[in-house]
Amino acid sequence: MRSARVPAQERSRKRYEAVLDATVKLLETTNIEDISLHDIGKACELPAASVHYLFSTVSAIHLELSRRFNDEMTEKIIVKTRSLGMAHVNTWQEMIRAAMVLAKDELNSSRALSEVILAPVLHRSVRAISFQTNSAFGAASMDLYKEFFILPDIPRLDSYFVLSTELAEGIWAGSYARHGRIDDFSFEESVRAVIAYLRCFLPETLTARE
Repeated sequence: MRSARVPAQERSRKRYEAVLDATVKLLETTNIEDISLHDIGKACELPAASVHYLFSTVSAIHLELSRRFNDEMTEKIIVKTRSLGMAHVNTWQEMIRAAMVLAKDELNSSRALSEVILAPVLHRSVRAISFQTNSAFGAASMDLYKEFFILPDIPRLDSYFVLSTELAEGIWAGSYARHGRIDDFSFEESVRAVIAYLRCFLPETLTARE
């Protein structure tokens, strides 16, 4: 898989964005593994050669959408969790659940988002990017928790947050494959799994900041 050819010229940049937007629209009704570059070109009214010039494979498009969607989700979840305040998240366990509820609702509200994040991985580079974006989310989560709680000095705590995200995504991907959404049972079990994992490193109670 070749990475996307990100253009510098405005005209080509518009074509680049048109390809991504057309793919998102197709994903609302079509599985990601069933979409071809020809389908995408037809949807955005571009010659297949033009699409291929920008993205040599569908996996390259998947990679770019994965970056975009993961960055957007991280921003939304962090901002919304912060806005809840201590009135709604008195413990780190409650904060975990609140953030996971927001993530689940985002994914269940958009089939395209779920196809990119939870559907079958078309190329291992997409999985690598997912880990990178989960690492960014883990770092952002650490900063957020430090705003709310006094965290003990725990080596590699940021890595544990990253792996807890990977754990939840694995359960959610299975649910999406079976039901086309994150069902309530799978969600509750994912919360249970993430909290149980983080309890291996975090104390049961954290002191809240004033």
